[in-house]
Amino acid sequence: MKSKALVACLLVATSLSTASLSVQAADSPQKTVQPSSINTRELVVGDRAPDILQRKESALVDWKKRGLKTPDDDSQWVRVNDKYVQVKITNGTILDITPAK
Repeated sequence: MKSKALVACLLVATSLSTASLSVQAADSPQKTVQPSSINTRELVVGDRAPDILQRKESALVDWKKRGLKTPDDDSQWVRVNDKYVQVKITNGTILDITPAK
């Protein structure tokens, strides 16, 4: 009788540990930029970027050479820390964040 209870407990424990591993593996990292001297908070896609990132002098002119997609007419790529951030010039919305290579 005790052996059946022990086997049942082991099966339950094994299934719970396997389920938690699959849940952890399914999490994908969110595109964010950590705070720096340019941004005092974490930047996330959809948030408003600091005004300095909307300025023309902040834009990357060699975005194609860096392997970035073509920005829309009203957006530009800028570099913040170790990431490239695509910012909409008209309202400052962060459209995309990608790691710098």
